[in-house]
Amino acid sequence: MDVLKTVLEAILGAIGGSDLPAPSQRQFVAKKELSERDATIIDMLNSAGHEDVSFCICDPDQKDCPIVFASDGFCNFTGYAVDEIEGRNCRFLQGPGTEKADVDKIRSAVKNEKEDSVNLLNYKKDGTSFNNEFFLSPLYGKDGKLKYYIGVQCSVKKLGPGQAPANPGWVYAQGLHAKDEEIIHASKENVASLVAGVAAGLSRVESSLLIGGDDRK
Repeated sequence: MDVLKTVLEAILGAIGGSDLPAPSQRQFVAKKELSERDATIIDMLNSAGHEDVSFCICDPDQKDCPIVFASDGFCNFTGYAVDEIEGRNCRFLQGPGTEKADVDKIRSAVKNEKEDSVNLLNYKKDGTSFNNEFFLSPLYGKDGKLKYYIGVQCSVKKLGPGQAPANPGWVYAQGLHAKDEEIIHASKENVASLVAGVAAGLSRVESSLLIGGDDRK
């Protein structure tokens, strides 16, 4: 199952939006040609109404796999400006409480060009820690070669697996850092019909869906 595409379709579909680009939204424009599947994923994230989704794009062809694009949602949540993020490896989100085992898991996914998820402790610019549910996936070109990595971040209430229902609507609500339980409930209802199709893919990347940043090499 194509986990990344299925999950993002469910997440973005849960809050609607438009197929048209958002005029006030910064958008990622790939400099390397992407496969149809991965170009579709980027188009989904660039479309209107999805400005708060926290994600970044990293370039493995550059030294230390730096971030080449950080979404508005990523900047707003972490407190960093774009020029403080782009050009750096995602390890700057680490801090004294970040577990080496979690970092190693992300490093292994990057090395082996595989998608994975990990729940880890990260830090905002002001030093505030947050529990980051992180989903990482390679993006390929039409030639089948690796072009980028995408990392999607989500703040959750606690560290550890097993806390996230297999429900993309819940993940999106958490990704917006929603404080109103009614918003979370509404998101769940909007994607209820999609849960069964996503569940098998979610179990393959453990029960934790998303999201932290292509951390560190």
